[in-house]
Amino acid sequence: MATTLRPAMNIGPGQIIARNLEALNWSNKDLAEVLGMSEKSVSLLLNNKQSITVETAVLLGMAFGTSPEFWLNLDQTYRMRRRKEGKRENDTAFRAEVRKYLPIAEMRKKGWISCTGTAESYAKAALRFLGKDELDFSDYNAAHLPFCARRGSRSEVGEDITKYYLITWYHKAQTEALAIEAKQYSPGKLLKLASSISDFTRKTDGVPSFIEKLQEAGVKFFVLSHLEKTYLDGASFFQGKNPVIVYTGRYNRLDNFWWTLAHEISHVILHMEDGTGSFLDDLDNRENLSKQEQEADDFAAKLLNVKKLIEEAQPYKHYLSENRLIAIAESCGLEVSLALGILQHYGYVEYRSLSRYRNTILNLLDPKLIKG
Repeated sequence: MATTLRPAMNIGPGQIIARNLEALNWSNKDLAEVLGMSEKSVSLLLNNKQSITVETAVLLGMAFGTSPEFWLNLDQTYRMRRRKEGKRENDTAFRAEVRKYLPIAEMRKKGWISCTGTAESYAKAALRFLGKDELDFSDYNAAHLPFCARRGSRSEVGEDITKYYLITWYHKAQTEALAIEAKQYSPGKLLKLASSISDFTRKTDGVPSFIEKLQEAGVKFFVLSHLEKTYLDGASFFQGKNPVIVYTGRYNRLDNFWWTLAHEISHVILHMEDGTGSFLDDLDNRENLSKQEQEADDFAAKLLNVKKLIEEAQPYKHYLSENRLIAIAESCGLEVSLALGILQHYGYVEYRSLSRYRNTILNLLDPKLIKG
């Protein structure tokens, strides 16, 4: 935690008044007469035992040719430095430091932590969440993030805060993944499953069936809601010998689910062959993509037959009818709401068009998969 540095000397207004008296060859009685104050009050001022009021500051300014602000600021600074930090001050600094890194209010709301407003409760909750014996946020300020983060620039929030919240979310995701038992990972099974993802999108039980197949391939999957200011759609990383795919449900749309899943599976197949790598993705952002993100986008687009979908929709750009949408989706082997979502994502259909085909996803998932 941060340490407050204090000056070795703390000069108060009394010392400055004394210097002025010496320079002017005045006595305490002389100053009392000039100010129209009692000698007792002047003595208190000289010994820094009486705070300087606005009225006194004006009088001192008139007597010594200075501004009233000089005396007010000097007195306030002196008394602030003299004030010893007690438990209340230390607790305030501690709570502020913890909240700098952890969005306490949102984490409480999600059930990730349980704490009251006391500093002691903050400490216990933070230690329990981070799995540490001693509170230390050095990993939050490391030179390199423990993951590759694909996210857009968000002017309304500071870059550091976004980074801290991403690290917090990632830590929670890793903790949840640890509690999940998994079968032996089979890259071959995952690649075969990925190649048939479009078939699952059209099945009535496609979502639970696909997740079951993911688990059979040794991939851990669960839902963990994003933290405010992180704008995450999904993530993928390795934990031990198993890949982990996390969906946030940020939009709670079926099309978003399938596209995010295809993208994160692409990362696992393309970029985690050695059993390492971590990716956190805001899939709205298509600016300044890294090579790996572009590769994952391209591979996901191939899995979901995006090229053919766009080619068939091109003649009807911006005025795609319901019947035409259904026909194109069927031709491309995709579920209708997924085809619509992809076309909307690439600007071929306005988002408000054909909105009744935008289906939700969280209600289709096993509640046990939703971790908060």
